[in-house]
Amino acid sequence: MSPTKRTGEQREIEFEQEVDFGRYLRKLARGWWLLLAGLAIGAVIGVALTLGGSKLYKAKATIYLGQPLAVSSSAQIQSLSTNPSTVSTLAHDKGVLDQVSKQSGLPLKKLSSGISTATVQGSLSKLGQTPLVSISIQANAPRKAVTDATNELAALVLSRVSDYPNAKVAVLKAQIASSNQQIAAIDKNLSKVNAAVASGSAGAAEQLTQATIFEQRRGTLTDEIQTDQLLLAQAKTVEQGKIVTAAKRAAKTAGRSRKSGLLVGGALGLLVGGLVALALPETRRRRTS
Repeated sequence: MSPTKRTGEQREIEFEQEVDFGRYLRKLARGWWLLLAGLAIGAVIGVALTLGGSKLYKAKATIYLGQPLAVSSSAQIQSLSTNPSTVSTLAHDKGVLDQVSKQSGLPLKKLSSGISTATVQGSLSKLGQTPLVSISIQANAPRKAVTDATNELAALVLSRVSDYPNAKVAVLKAQIASSNQQIAAIDKNLSKVNAAVASGSAGAAEQLTQATIFEQRRGTLTDEIQTDQLLLAQAKTVEQGKIVTAAKRAAKTAGRSRKSGLLVGGALGLLVGGLVALALPETRRRRTS
């Protein structure tokens, strides 16, 4: 195909496109009233839809999931609390939501549709470390019910990820209690030995040796208690999760913005009006001869 012929075909295609574009513009011009009506109706509908959110309440709680550490060292270990998707998964679990709904009185349908979770901005998340996470509930329901549901949901999420640190805390408390009982028994025996030595009874040398053994054991137990107490404090403040900020009082929110509803509704109405105008048949002003 020669360049001259190819250029002629391109010009013909461009001419046809210009003719079609001009025809669309003429259709839109003739149907201007449809565009105006669509714009007005869409804007009214958009604003009307925002009016239903005037009784929305929103509450937010911030939680720390805890940083689990190894038993014999301070090395970080992986667990549910270090998984980024844990909070979102648990916060939308049906079993959890059923319990929250019963405890707070917030209907399950309103509860499940208004939950959102997000990592708190500004926290630097590293491998094996857990950031702060916010849990929010927004619902068209009484303020107290929304507040209670938010706090209840935060507490349930924490309880589901705290098995390991809770077990660690329980073991350390039991060890401390056992050591204190042994110290109490040693102190009782030492009192008897001291009384026997003071009275000058036979076998005083043997009793002094036994008292030395008791004192050594008591010192060992005291050191173990101090270590366990430090580990217990670490488990409670670092490894166990906690609610950092509880939902105090749900705040009233407008839900959808009326301005955005006006703009979006108007734009959609204008689009629909334009499509209708383009779909109308053309009026034939001339008869073909």
